Amino acid sequence: MTTGAFIIARLSSKRLPKKNILPILGKPMIELMVERVKASKFIDKIIIATSTDSTDDPLEEVANKLGIECYRGSLNNIMERVYNAAKYYNCDNIVELLGDNPLVHSELIDDVISFYINGKYDYAATVTKEYPVSDKKFCLFSVGVRVQVYSIDAARRYSEYLEYMGNDVKGSTAYIFEHPEAFKIGYFEAKDKWGFMNRPDLTFAVNYRKNFNMIRIIFEKNYDEDRNFSLKKVYEQLDREKYLYLLMGSE
Repeated sequence: MTTGAFIIARLSSKRLPKKNILPILGKPMIELMVERVKASKFIDKIIIATSTDSTDDPLEEVANKLGIECYRGSLNNIMERVYNAAKYYNCDNIVELLGDNPLVHSELIDDVISFYINGKYDYAATVTKEYPVSDKKFCLFSVGVRVQVYSIDAARRYSEYLEYMGNDVKGSTAYIFEHPEAFKIGYFEAKDKWGFMNRPDLTFAVNYRKNFNMIRIIFEKNYDEDRNFSLKKVYEQLDREKYLYLLMGSE
C-alpha cells in the first residue's frame, strides 16, 4: 500500500496572491511545510498538486528543487486533480493537505493515518467546525491544520457527484463527508494527547497578509531550535504572545 501526501496549492489566490511561495526565513512558505510533512513515518511520496496554469510554474520549480513530485491538473476541479495525481503516482491512500496550512505537523498526520487504517475508513479527517458534524459532541480542532486521509477508491467516485465539481464553497472532499450513507467516515478528535488543540475558534490558515505575518512570526521564533517544532509549542507561544490572536481570520 502506497500513501501519498498531496499538498494542494495554487498561486492565483485573489486574497493573497502567491501566498504559497512568500518567503519566511529565506525559504518559500510551502518549502517549510514540506519539511514538516517529510518527517512523517507513514508517507511514501510527497506531491505538490497544482494547476496547469502558467502562474503555477514556480510551484513546480520548488518541487524540483526539493526533490519531490509535482502534478499539474485542473485549476478549478481539485478532486479531479488529486485523483489523477494519485493514479499517476500509484497511491492507494491519499493524504490531502492544504498548501495554506503550513503548520500541519508530521505527528498529527501519522496519528490520522493510523486512525484511518485501524478504523478501516474510506475517509478520515481532523474534525473542525467546518464539518456538518460540528454541532454534535465532538472535540474540535482549530482550523488551518487539517489532515484528510482517504482511499483512491473514494476519490474515484468524485464523478458521481456532479453538483460538487468546481464548487469552491463546498471544497474538494465535501461529496464524501456530506454523504455518510455512501462512505465510511471517521472523525479524528482533538482529545487526549491532542486535547490542547480543542480550540475550534482559532485558525492558522493563511488567507490574508496578516495571517501570513502570524505564520512568519511563529516560524521565526521556533524554527532554528527545531525545524519540525511541535504544535504544542505553537499554542504555548500564542498564549505568551497574545497579539498573535489578532492576526488570525479575515481582514
